[in-house]
Amino acid sequence: MTSRLEFQNESGEGSTVQHVTFMEWLSGLKARGSNLLVTGEVPEETSAEFSRTLFGQGGRTRILGLVNPSTMDAESYLPGTPSGSRTQVIDQRPDYRAATADDSTAARPTDIDRESFRSALVSAIEVHNDRNGGFEPAELRLGLDSVEVLEMDDDLVSLTQFLRGITALVRGVHGMAHYHLRVPDDDPMVDELSPLFDARIELRKRPGRAEQRWHVPTLDETTDWVELS
Repeated sequence: MTSRLEFQNESGEGSTVQHVTFMEWLSGLKARGSNLLVTGEVPEETSAEFSRTLFGQGGRTRILGLVNPSTMDAESYLPGTPSGSRTQVIDQRPDYRAATADDSTAARPTDIDRESFRSALVSAIEVHNDRNGGFEPAELRLGLDSVEVLEMDDDLVSLTQFLRGITALVRGVHGMAHYHLRVPDDDPMVDELSPLFDARIELRKRPGRAEQRWHVPTLDETTDWVELS
């Protein structure tokens, strides 16, 4: 997935990472723990495919958090079976409330108990950490399906606090987490939340293929678009 990615300005004049390749930067990210924001309005199949890649192969601990009622089954997001002892799915997808006959609004999801969701994520990480006797770097992989669903009543402040706590916990155990924000990359919400993350991965769907590019604000670098694989 990452072997063909490279910074657009690599070794170029004015580059802040003149002698650092994308793979070298990514290795450092894995070693110290990281949180990645995944943006873009793409089909859910594309998001699920990319999650399978970010969850990684081999013997890892995987935690998938689901909050979007329209999200496909957990199996679509995971590279293996969700029934394994090192894979845990925290499913808090709400049911849709059917609109009444005289209600002109569309059906909408019931409110999500964000504190309950946070507690479940924290507990899962702590239980697996204790069971494993600690995590090796990048051994823990966490994924959230729809950050935007967690924003209730246009309250970005409380959403930011929620994400700040989870991202800090992931870094503390040297894990790697990804968070889908299903909005265009130029949406104001992306600008508001990006400082919480180590990098932003923008997805797009083109005829016959899906593509990705990485934005690394701390290095002022962006990769070229490459096809998901």
